[in-house]
Amino acid sequence: MADTALLQSIWLCLPLTLGGITHVAVIRRNALPSLAQWPLDGGMQFRGRDLFGANKTVRGAIVMICATIFWTVVLDGLQAGLNLAAGLRYIPKEQLGSIAQGALLGSAYIVGELPNSFIKRQLNIPPGSAATGFLKILFWFIDQADSAVAIMIVLCFFKPPDFAVYLWIIALTLILHPIIAALMVAIGLKQRVG
Repeated sequence: MADTALLQSIWLCLPLTLGGITHVAVIRRNALPSLAQWPLDGGMQFRGRDLFGANKTVRGAIVMICATIFWTVVLDGLQAGLNLAAGLRYIPKEQLGSIAQGALLGSAYIVGELPNSFIKRQLNIPPGSAATGFLKILFWFIDQADSAVAIMIVLCFFKPPDFAVYLWIIALTLILHPIIAALMVAIGLKQRVG
């Protein structure tokens, strides 16, 4: 059962990870620059501070959702084409098709990041900057896990929680998220990993 939970978790995380890498490529090539100018919060403020900040853009949301849909379709096609076990998919395809699952995961990923961004803006932590002291450690962990938690909440609506899968999702997120951040630092898109 542990092997199944690990494989299902990898299969859930893979389109999101590939979507994240696709997003990095879009930023690196400055594709869709007009969408990058639109802040996701529409310029709204609370207490004189941006809701989410300049790093949360319409381009990021659209690219992440569309890329996750694309990679979910590709992986589901590979699963069928290679005759991989149907149980590899946490939510059966009959219950949630490729496009719907990709859209759901990509949207949950984006929405999961927003509360954290809102809190950091209200604490006057600029986008892309680290907090200090204890908050630095707390926000590093939240930065890694916020979207994973949102994804797990959404999955609950389709299948009762399998806590082994959820633990693996958190573990994989704590590994993969910093790797993608390190990639962004390496190509000059971010100043720091955590």
